[in-house]
Amino acid sequence: MSDLREQLRKAGLASEAQIRQAKHQERLHAAEVGHKGLEAERQAEDVRLRAESKARKETDRTREEDRKRREQEEQARERLSRVIRGGWLREATAGSRRFFFAAPSGRISFLDLSDVAVRRLTSGSAAIIETLGLVRGEHCIVGDRAASEIAQLSPEIIVFRSRGGEDTSSGGLPG
Repeated sequence: MSDLREQLRKAGLASEAQIRQAKHQERLHAAEVGHKGLEAERQAEDVRLRAESKARKETDRTREEDRKRREQEEQARERLSRVIRGGWLREATAGSRRFFFAAPSGRISFLDLSDVAVRRLTSGSAAIIETLGLVRGEHCIVGDRAASEIAQLSPEIIVFRSRGGEDTSSGGLPG
């Protein structure tokens, strides 16, 4: 303790009189509570410090778990973005056939598709997904490989996907 007091004095944060006063207060307190009282105070301080340390470690652990979770979510979003952009069949929506499907909101929506895109959708080699703002429009067509990856990453964005004539979504009628 005297080293700390000496450092405070040298740094100009405590005067010699303040250091003497602190020493005097310590001696008075020690005489007042006795050896057992001082030992009890030390033990109480140790318990408090351990509790603070445990709480700090728990907070740090929780913060680290949250950081890792956010990082994993961000990586999943990035991967989903790459899959959607990479699997987007841009030419599919350049047609004159109206393909109706039920959107997740419950409303009936449609895309104007090429004949090839309609055949791919009905055969199961393409799917309609929500774009999540990653590509133009609210919905887009992706190829089968991208649809399979999206089904693993975020199946809730698949609006229409047929499996060999078997519709696995909420709708889809060529118009």
